[in-house]
Amino acid sequence: MSSPVSVSVSALARSTATRAALGPLAALVLVLVMHSGAIPPYQAYSVGIAAVYTVLALSVGLLAGWGGIWSIAHPALFALGAYFAAYGSTHGWSVEAVVLGAVGCAAALGAFLGGAGARFSMLYVALLTLAFTMVSLEVMGQWTSVTGGDQGIPMEKLDSALGLGTLASAGTQAQYIAVGAAGIALAAAALARPSALRMRLVAAKSHPAAARSVGIAPEAQSALAFAVSAAFAALAGVLLALVVGFVSPDPFSLTLAISLIAACVLGGAGTLVGAVVGGAYLTWAPTAAESAGVPQPILQGVVLIGALLVLPGGVVPFLGRVLRRRSTAQDSAAAEPAEEVPEKVPEPAATAAEVLRLDEVGVTFGGLKALEGASMSVRAGETVAIIGPNGAGKTTLLNVLSGLVGGGRAAGSAVYGGRSLLKIRATARHRLGIGRTFQHAETFAELTVLENVLCTRRRNTARHRARAVELLEGVGLAHVADQLPDELSFGLHKRLDLARALAGEPELLVLDEPFGGLDARERTLLAHQIVRQQKRGTAVVIIDHVLDDLFAVAHRVVAFDFGRPIGEGEPGRILDDPRVRSSYLGEGGTRGELPHRDGTEHVAVRLEEVDHHYGGVTALRGIDLTVPQGSVLGIVGANGAGKSTLGRILHGSLSPTRGRRTAAAELRTALVPEGRALFKTLSLRENLEVAAYATGIKGAELRARLEQTAQWLPPRLRERMGVAAGGLSGGEQQILAVARALMAGPDLLIVDEPALGLSPAMVDEVYGRLGGLARDGMTVVLLEQSLARAAAAGHEVVVLHEGGVAVRGEASDPLFLARAEHAYFDGQDDASVAPAPM
Repeated sequence: MSSPVSVSVSALARSTATRAALGPLAALVLVLVMHSGAIPPYQAYSVGIAAVYTVLALSVGLLAGWGGIWSIAHPALFALGAYFAAYGSTHGWSVEAVVLGAVGCAAALGAFLGGAGARFSMLYVALLTLAFTMVSLEVMGQWTSVTGGDQGIPMEKLDSALGLGTLASAGTQAQYIAVGAAGIALAAAALARPSALRMRLVAAKSHPAAARSVGIAPEAQSALAFAVSAAFAALAGVLLALVVGFVSPDPFSLTLAISLIAACVLGGAGTLVGAVVGGAYLTWAPTAAESAGVPQPILQGVVLIGALLVLPGGVVPFLGRVLRRRSTAQDSAAAEPAEEVPEKVPEPAATAAEVLRLDEVGVTFGGLKALEGASMSVRAGETVAIIGPNGAGKTTLLNVLSGLVGGGRAAGSAVYGGRSLLKIRATARHRLGIGRTFQHAETFAELTVLENVLCTRRRNTARHRARAVELLEGVGLAHVADQLPDELSFGLHKRLDLARALAGEPELLVLDEPFGGLDARERTLLAHQIVRQQKRGTAVVIIDHVLDDLFAVAHRVVAFDFGRPIGEGEPGRILDDPRVRSSYLGEGGTRGELPHRDGTEHVAVRLEEVDHHYGGVTALRGIDLTVPQGSVLGIVGANGAGKSTLGRILHGSLSPTRGRRTAAAELRTALVPEGRALFKTLSLRENLEVAAYATGIKGAELRARLEQTAQWLPPRLRERMGVAAGGLSGGEQQILAVARALMAGPDLLIVDEPALGLSPAMVDEVYGRLGGLARDGMTVVLLEQSLARAAAAGHEVVVLHEGGVAVRGEASDPLFLARAEHAYFDGQDDASVAPAPM
């Protein structure tokens, strides 16, 4: 019995052929109506012009909708086709030579513009295409021997070199040809819609890094998209010359570029019917403006503004969404495979070949060493887990394997399948058998679930579609194959990311936090998928902060800290290594002097039964927490435990999904976010002033607060108040971030990862200054990965594990700290745990 996905895939070809036939069929009907005389001659001329503009709007709209490129170059490419036809008609060129010459020249120019523009942002692409149009139109105006300058040149007849007859310009024949060509262009676009070409264009536009990981080069896709679009624009120019019978510079001004963008936005970029709407708008907008008694630019501006505000996706996509909501009522519950995860992970064969070997691999970003001395090997069928605290270099290592280091410089030796991996482009690594998933499941939002898998191939054959269906059935996504990723839960997103990585049948599978954000059932299913790949001989490199699930599928574990490997061993023993344990829990330190507490403190903030979700991801669950005034509270947990979300809720900048937050009257709070989030191009003084402006402080109060906060800064920063914040060291930036928070005059200060990326000396200085604030009476909440640092700095410690409070107690109690260490890793409060020897 065929699966629903198989049926839908087999029906795709029929529906595509049907949609493709609609364009030529509608064109044939329209030509017959025109030929019957039902449409007056002056209106028939307008219909011919509308057909020309439909082809032109199609070229711009598909480039924007599929390739993500808004071009201002198309008036010049449009003019190129028109002048090519007019000049060729007066010099005895055949119709085939004119069309091929115009299309070929425009495609070459388009490929250049697309390839060059792919290296820049959208703003620079717009400027590049604008400059191209301005230069091209100026050349056409000055090259009078070819273009006739401002006077223009006539369009004469064109004979066919294949003996197909003669094409006369400025007559009913030309109008019929324009309508027929528009129908054929729409049919070609309809046939391209389910093709790998369109899928890869959309993928490159949606997420360039994820596209590279599946073998798609965004630069090549941009060049190809622009070349095809330019060819259609030149074809429209040839049709314009035929219909009008005369070519002059007037129709090709920059006003046309603005009108084209307005037409595509109005109709809907990337839609076929939207191109027809855009073509009609371009044709009849001047008449509508004249009838309304307003200048055409004003009408265009009103239409563009209205479309952006009311129908940002365009008329056609809006109607499509309405119909989709009415007709779609699918159940998004996953159809789980019946198999269960084996109790024991299969061991790789003793003779299994070595798939990957790293020797002294390092990555630097300017003066920052993100990875250093990384050495490891992976055999076929073996799973190696990479662990370490936030900032340890885990993701950088995965980026080295998948070629997504970005602006970093990689050094050392990485050998995969006997080849030097560091010399191979990211897009080529997919073809060599390396698959990659991402921490946040970076799927292609404008492609369906099935298309997300199919886009990994250059061509979509029946075998590839069958393989994609098999993958979706294997991960429980067959029932949502035709849905968009935005309609799925986070867990299904993760499965789709895995299915896409498996589409290339990789020999090396690189998984970036695949268990994060999943519930127990989803983690079990994912573990099953990993075990199945192990049985097939796939080598797996995986990082995650959910250690229980990670160790359940791993054969070997390599621990990293500060960019360097610090330990290696079996999953059940790696955490016994003192260096590995210390990387998570931190080094024990001397408790600093803290303000005395007698138990009579008032509550600064209280959380009751707080849950928080991001889409389908549970970040916090059942949080009951009080923060006494004047206390220092350490909230610790591994990366992904929910610390940052809890900090934002305590701050009041994030409302919980469920539960209640209450705060003391007139409590002023300030949050120092993870990573500091400074305005690095602004000076130290400007960073402080911006914080004051945000809280409504100005005038004399601002000057007084600025002076007070500056005195809190160390002398080396007070003397550099005019220096850009980006020029400071990491520790100095952290101190400045705290000072910026102090500009609000907070009663409660929340600091997220204050020691992240800092040297031990700078950690001591930052914590010393935070301790000084506590002694001055400020309530401080520290969000930390290091249990030891939080215990040395605070009155109390709360351990979070997978979004819930695992244990809470006095930081000075050795017995509690032993329990907290146990709960840090497995989430269980084991009161029988004895304190570690002093």
